[in-house]
Amino acid sequence: MNQEKMGLFISNLRKENQLTQKELANMLGIMDTSVSKWERGINAPDISYLTELSKIFHVTVQELLNGERQFKKKEININHHSKVLEVSNLSKSFGKRKILNNINLTMYEGDIVGLIGPNGAGKTTLIKTILKLYKADSGKIKICGYDIQKDLEKALSKTGSIIESPDMYLNLTGKKNLQITALMNDIKDKEYIDEMVKFVGLDDRIHDKVKKYSLGMKQRLALANALIKKPKLLILDEPTNGLDPRGIKELRSMLKKISTEQNMSILISSHILSEVENICDRVIIIDQGNIISDFGIEEAKYKNISLEELFFTKTESFESGEQDENSEFSKK
Repeated sequence: MNQEKMGLFISNLRKENQLTQKELANMLGIMDTSVSKWERGINAPDISYLTELSKIFHVTVQELLNGERQFKKKEININHHSKVLEVSNLSKSFGKRKILNNINLTMYEGDIVGLIGPNGAGKTTLIKTILKLYKADSGKIKICGYDIQKDLEKALSKTGSIIESPDMYLNLTGKKNLQITALMNDIKDKEYIDEMVKFVGLDDRIHDKVKKYSLGMKQRLALANALIKKPKLLILDEPTNGLDPRGIKELRSMLKKISTEQNMSILISSHILSEVENICDRVIIIDQGNIISDFGIEEAKYKNISLEELFFTKTESFESGEQDENSEFSKK
């Protein structure tokens, strides 16, 4: 199957029928980032989606597979979604202990990627190294095309993050905390700050001191704080820690909305597999500093495999040295 050719074919048919990626995704019951990936030649749709696509566009499944119309590449730009994060051959050690081993990953605009793995697998170290809180031993990291070694300030200007517990000035109000972040980043759009306060649902408490906030409120304030810069990449390390079920549901809704509305890429590290399955369109499994699997959630759902089942199968086989390199869900 020529995935790139099929992607061009789908993209052209979608435009002929005046459908947005989101409209087509809604018809198929998936996230619009999945459609954008298909059109870039990534993660070709499974046969069930090909069947639905053929009905929507009144073409045969074989035509979709073959991309039979001869389109010129210049007619459709399959790279219309740019790379937001590029990690190449990244390694990191503490003393003699290797924490990250030759990590490679790429995220595009609008991607919501879940990073999962056992305790001590290297998740937080990877995140902190991406943000240059730790210095890599080797490898390259680019954020929106900016190499963090050469253009750290520009790279981080495109990034928002919440690492571990929210870090705020407890004796200041929520609003004052946000204003300080805006001032430090030379952001003068006061209306946008108010918009973020409303977005995270803190309208009624934004003028209270942060020390009076519940953990859930602190998490929401931290999210607003991370979004102040209008980042292209949002990195969240265990964002649901300490949240009750309602708080988790609200956070999930907010992240999906902000990714869709601002075409923002989100990297989430979490131990809560059900939440990763609910919010992410792609999952990366890391174990002992190695990426052992990288796959689309829709792919797993189509094959009726739960994320929990995949997680235990992949980590147990890797740790026993029996990883199947030919597995559909192996590292890609």
